[in-house]
Amino acid sequence: MIKLSHIVKTYNPNTPQEVKALRDISLQINKGEIFGVIGLSGAGKSTLIRIINMLERPTSGQVEVNGQDLTNMSDNELRAARRHIGMIFQNFNLLSSATVRDNVAFPLQLARTQSKAEIDKRVTELLAMVELSDKADMYPAQLSGGQKQRVGIARALASNPEVLLCDEATSALDPKTTSSILALLTSLRRKLNLTIVIITHQMEVIKECCDRVAVIDNGMITELGSATEIFIDPKQALTKRLVSATVRRGLPELLRHTKVVSEYHEGAKAIIELLFLGPKADAPVIVDVAKECAVSISILSGSIDHIQNDPFGIIAVEIDGSRAEIERAIAAFKQRVHKVEVLGYDERKQLSEL
Repeated sequence: MIKLSHIVKTYNPNTPQEVKALRDISLQINKGEIFGVIGLSGAGKSTLIRIINMLERPTSGQVEVNGQDLTNMSDNELRAARRHIGMIFQNFNLLSSATVRDNVAFPLQLARTQSKAEIDKRVTELLAMVELSDKADMYPAQLSGGQKQRVGIARALASNPEVLLCDEATSALDPKTTSSILALLTSLRRKLNLTIVIITHQMEVIKECCDRVAVIDNGMITELGSATEIFIDPKQALTKRLVSATVRRGLPELLRHTKVVSEYHEGAKAIIELLFLGPKADAPVIVDVAKECAVSISILSGSIDHIQNDPFGIIAVEIDGSRAEIERAIAAFKQRVHKVEVLGYDERKQLSEL
């Protein structure tokens, strides 16, 4: 559906003020998926999304949407192509002096391809779709932030686009409202077979609705994968930082000031992290392994969360036993859970006996 090939965007080239916003970005976004792009401020996220609908022209590279090469189109051809690409913004961009009904009708009135009766019918359908039928005659100042964004979504869908671009569309909203907007986008994706691209700096947004995600840093894609892969097994330092802001990983807080070493010493306890995914998140794995391997297992910390509708759990445990027993227990966990990571060995037992 969307294919970016070797996209470069340089502002003020060959001057002291030169800024390389995007550096050789190649990306393919499939039809019907919700694709997230996440990164810190200044990473190039907004430039990237504006290049997808050619609000910004790349310095070099090619942009294809639904088989059409946008980079070689004239301005008139681009205007026609953009009717199939909707966009919603962080600050809503509504006309303050127009009613909700008129804000949604505005792009249809500009296109001048439908009668007033046809526009009125389409606006009524769109407001019902975003659950704002009772707000049609209100003005933006009378709406909450979430309601304003719903108006923005209805307006973006007015021309029946195949692609919906969301530029930090939930960053001005509280968590509860953000969830309701993401649920609406997910529902619209199914109903209208939309391809949705979400630019965000919030990993909660990625976790809640995205099928795949690209991490962008300093104008480059540094990591790409399914939302599950990114949360469960992040590779790059930035991705790990972003994930840790949403999902607590690593050594439990209660052991931060305890002597934990990387190598086993006789009498030490192993501290391991277990990652459960899907149905295994509810299985009695710890009890089963403790019985099977004749070890004592203490839970140090844990949480159950969801990536969209798939449950995943992260539990840190301490295993007490001989070295052979600990190794058997770790091997048993590896057969039962998605991933096992040894965080270290707690020497408290050994030190107390000296």
